[in-house]
Amino acid sequence: MFSKKRKHLFAGVLPVVFMGLLILPLVSLAAVKEVTLFPDSAKVEETAKVSLQTTGANKNQVIIVLPPQADPESLMVSPPPASRIRIDDIQIKPVTRVDENRIAQLRAQLKKSQNEKKEMQGRLKALDIQLQFWQAQTKAKTKTVTEADTLASAIGRNSRKIYSEKNALETELEKIEKQIKEIQDQLNQAAGKSEKAWEAAVTLSGVMPNDAVLNYSYMLGGCGWQPLYRLEALPSLSGILFSWDADIWQSTGEDWKLVQIHLATLQPVRTITPPELPPWVIKPRTAVIYKSARREERSAPAMLALEAANDAVAGQSEPVETAHTTYSVWSLGKKTITAGDRQRLKIKEETWPAQFLFLARPSVSPQAFLEAKIKLPQPVEIPSGQATFVIDGAMIGKRPFALAGTEADIYFGNSPFITVSTSTVADLSGATKFFQNKQTRQWKWLIEVKNAGHVPVRLRIEEPVPQPRDERIKLSFKHQPEPSEKDGNKFIWLVDVPAMQKKSIETGVELEAPKDMPIDFGWRR
Repeated sequence: MFSKKRKHLFAGVLPVVFMGLLILPLVSLAAVKEVTLFPDSAKVEETAKVSLQTTGANKNQVIIVLPPQADPESLMVSPPPASRIRIDDIQIKPVTRVDENRIAQLRAQLKKSQNEKKEMQGRLKALDIQLQFWQAQTKAKTKTVTEADTLASAIGRNSRKIYSEKNALETELEKIEKQIKEIQDQLNQAAGKSEKAWEAAVTLSGVMPNDAVLNYSYMLGGCGWQPLYRLEALPSLSGILFSWDADIWQSTGEDWKLVQIHLATLQPVRTITPPELPPWVIKPRTAVIYKSARREERSAPAMLALEAANDAVAGQSEPVETAHTTYSVWSLGKKTITAGDRQRLKIKEETWPAQFLFLARPSVSPQAFLEAKIKLPQPVEIPSGQATFVIDGAMIGKRPFALAGTEADIYFGNSPFITVSTSTVADLSGATKFFQNKQTRQWKWLIEVKNAGHVPVRLRIEEPVPQPRDERIKLSFKHQPEPSEKDGNKFIWLVDVPAMQKKSIETGVELEAPKDMPIDFGWRR
């Protein structure tokens, strides 16, 4: 790219006058005015001032130079507004890029370091040849002991000297190779890897007004942004402090100076944190699927695990959100984005109202997870990104986060002070009566809740509801206490547990089915 601002040539193609005299092209300046950043690309909008002499010619040619990372097929050129200019043709070809001073200096440093590396490698080869020469002298024949001692001394003395020089050179070579890699990385981050730029010759027809402005846009690679979030749970204040930053980068080789920056989001995805309860299905079992079904059902609990909890501020002017059909755009105002450097900008910070409780699913895990239920007054669209989760100022980990809509359940990891265990009290089978052709099965479990902390907690306990797949299978349930609520898939208890206290729940299932029916009792047994 050209120094400070990319320069474009605007050539006027004139009819032959007298001896075929041609008016030489003038040099004008063009600048990036607006950039819409996507996660791994950008739409760049530029303007160029067209200043051609009034010659009466009806055709002019404008030369536009695009960065190497630009997609030339995406170039769109708009004529000056309220003008009688028409775009007749656009021809694009690759040209040798011209770097800014900072990029040119990096390339000069890289070339210098590469030359130093070649020189060191040559010196190392020369030392190897010298070493081979002295090693070959060990086979030389000597006539006397004195000659042998003198030769051995010379071999040893010169070999030590060569090894010392070689070791020093190898150390320097390692340093220069590391330096070359660092410079190359800086170049790739600032200007990309391509040595070619793109030149677009735009042919215009019509009357060109004085000082007209030509607008054009194109898609650009080698740049993008990613969201960074911070969610701090504040249970004592019934809220979540939410911060959203944008990590921005570009490698065009040209600094964007006071450019209007927009960030385009993608559609968000849901985040799942605690283990889900699989359906508890009780159904007739056939001989064909007996073994494989049994193996699959036994492996189901092992496949359920908590998603591993796998950064994050500079104050800026308040961004403005604009909703589009498939994504939202945040306007951050005019910013300067240096090529090769990552920059972090603030998008928003606000407090979300939340209701906190702990969630436990003891049939799959003894852990209790802090759950925050939020309900926002307006829908939000927060794209998937890395989030730091914090409780009362203490960081608990990082994991992906996304949100779409007004309601969500957000989890802040498990508490070491709360455990919810389940144990089998009874697992019995038999016949109800001697003459009845029926089989029965009875399960009883004891759920024990322990709060080892110093503050009382509210706990939501979820257990699966067995789902028969045959009308001949009859189920009945016994609980103490009764569940607070029940849906089609799970029983739910809401339990208040004082500090340093325990509570227990008894739950059981009784099954009745024809005696000759083979039954797959599912994973919960």
